[in-house]
Amino acid sequence: MNRFLQVKQILDDAVGGPGTPVGGPHRAFWRNQTRDQFVAFRILGLPIVTLGNGAGSNLVKALRGQNPFGQDTGTPGATFRRMPAGRPPVPDESIDVIATWVDDGCPEDVGEIGGIEASVEGAPSSRAFLIVPEAATPIPGRLTLRTVDGSQGDVVVRVRAGSGAGVQVSPATVHVSAAATDATLTATSPSAAVNDTTIEVVQGTTVLASLALTAVTRPAVRFRGTFQCRLPTDPDAFDHPWGENSNFGVFAVQGPDPDHPDEPPLDRIVRFHDGVALRPFCEPIGVNVTSIEARVGSDTVRFDVGDPVIGLPVRLGAACVFDGRNGAFAPDGFEPISDFRLELGTVFSGASAPAVPRLSPADPPGSTAPYADGVVLPDADPSADRPGDFGIPAATWAENAWNTIATKLSRLVAQQPADERAGRIRDRRIREHTDTRPSHGLDAIASPLQFMMRYTGLIDREVAVASQPHGALAFLAGLPAVRFTAAFLAFDTDCQTGRVTGTLDAPESPGGAAVQPSAPTEAARQGLQAVAQPGLQPTAQAGLRRVPLDQQ
Repeated sequence: MNRFLQVKQILDDAVGGPGTPVGGPHRAFWRNQTRDQFVAFRILGLPIVTLGNGAGSNLVKALRGQNPFGQDTGTPGATFRRMPAGRPPVPDESIDVIATWVDDGCPEDVGEIGGIEASVEGAPSSRAFLIVPEAATPIPGRLTLRTVDGSQGDVVVRVRAGSGAGVQVSPATVHVSAAATDATLTATSPSAAVNDTTIEVVQGTTVLASLALTAVTRPAVRFRGTFQCRLPTDPDAFDHPWGENSNFGVFAVQGPDPDHPDEPPLDRIVRFHDGVALRPFCEPIGVNVTSIEARVGSDTVRFDVGDPVIGLPVRLGAACVFDGRNGAFAPDGFEPISDFRLELGTVFSGASAPAVPRLSPADPPGSTAPYADGVVLPDADPSADRPGDFGIPAATWAENAWNTIATKLSRLVAQQPADERAGRIRDRRIREHTDTRPSHGLDAIASPLQFMMRYTGLIDREVAVASQPHGALAFLAGLPAVRFTAAFLAFDTDCQTGRVTGTLDAPESPGGAAVQPSAPTEAARQGLQAVAQPGLQPTAQAGLRRVPLDQQ
């Protein structure tokens, strides 16, 4: 849009749009006129513009309500109403655009544009990414442009020659100003290297802005945080409500009066938010989406901005439990998470099939519920997260274990309980740390702080996604099932909390090939009611058998 057309648009907007009838002696005089006809136009014998004098032009005076206009707004000596008569006044910044245009001699060409700020879904250059779809449905990204000096005009958005990824731009020509303007970028082929694709914003031969980005396939939604699980441990029974003689961690939480316990009964529920009876000197819980990950070449790249799911809370269902039942349901270290359900904010939810017994570690999981695949030491696993990934100032998980115990025990010893109940809880916790019996005390508490269990499952039931998803959410919505992986580690049996990190991504088929996303079914397109949350729409589901862990 050139500057003359912009003036016409301001006048059309002032009267309610380009199709709105305008009365009076002048009517909609600006419509269907050339620039020269507009400049020469007169109303009641008066010229509407005076070239080079925006403030003195009758058009500007009429819009500002300056003499001889403004009779209805109290302007002294005015003989005409402010324009547009009977409608809200035109914004000052829009009148200034017209006045400046007249000052400049009413040029029809596009004004020179200064610097432009560009981002993709809020991510700046070198941190932006697009998702290449694996099915026919594109996954567009929003390119946002605005001028940094208040200038405005038309620009062309293009992909720099030699870029590694294929990207389509729509529209190619965009009118920019100090207000944000959006265009759409759609990746058609992936990058071979990080930031190998550049989007340029040009006016004529001048490049006003450039933005480096990466086009990725098969993105994974990474989540991380602190979880809670209040559970009895050996030799207490798995369903003991209080704990009596655990060989590490929880001593009894029951008070001297069984009808009035010091702490709520143990329940084994895995909580990512809304902790229950968190003990003093223990961190609050909370798990959130932290980034989008993808393989680019031989590297795993993490993007911590540029997608609306980043920062959303991750919640588990109200009945998710580590389900081993003292080996009767699954061996230690190979338990499933029963009644598994997961939510991302209010935009995604889904469940897994019910867990079934797994009587031997050699047996593959019998359902799509998340199952563990043994207990390992993360310090010995180069692929495991380090303490620094959680913001913990320790080089190893062993170092973190002893730092955690030493710091907490010193605080417990120095604690001044507020009442008798708090004093009993404190005394039990100190005895737990200083117990000298075999398999008790500091060594027993330190051990699980150094362990890790990895879980893998599929979210393939009751999947619901918010309407009009884009970005990583659109990718997940197109999958027949979503793979859930999580590493639970650094469990503090005294605090009953630990760390968790995991991903949501595309599963693999039994043959190792990626499961192809499916287009929504006709029923889904017609809007089946979501089973999870208001505003969510079900996605199409396809049969997918559970892949054994050793094949994933």
